[in-house]
Amino acid sequence: MKKLALIALPFAFAVTACDGPAENMGEEIDDVTEAEGDVMDEKAELAEEKADVAEAMGDDAVQADLEANAEAMEDTADGM
Repeated sequence: MKKLALIALPFAFAVTACDGPAENMGEEIDDVTEAEGDVMDEKAELAEEKADVAEAMGDDAVQADLEANAEAMEDTADGM
């Protein structure tokens, strides 16, 4: 019995030390979520730039709407 334990124990440690498919999938999901957050940040920046253009054109309603959208996108991105 001791011989079996001596043989099986290192094998068991080797198997548990390897990254499993679930861990790899979790890392992929984290990467995708981070990328989605980056895209959302870029969209928020674009909305802020459009708001600046609307302000320069004197369209206060559009400016306020774009700024509100940009803020909401930034909050969403921060939560990712």
